[in-house]
Amino acid sequence: MGRFDYLSKTGKKAKKEAGRKVTPAPDARRTHAPDPVEAVYLRRETVRAVSRALKKGGGESVEELAEDLLLAWLRARS
Repeated sequence: MGRFDYLSKTGKKAKKEAGRKVTPAPDARRTHAPDPVEAVYLRRETVRAVSRALKKGGGESVEELAEDLLLAWLRARS
């Protein structure tokens, strides 16, 4: 037994950590997007309420609605 062998991870925890895949954050080199993508945080209750209303009305997805609203806002400002 080596001097620091007791520090090596063995057992169930080592198997669990070895199996995890780490996904790198997207950057411009991978997405080929001219503008950086920014995360937007919304309350879960708001998103769920909008999603329910869209499903009930047979409309588009929440992502498409958000994009349409943001584009309309940009056009109104210019």
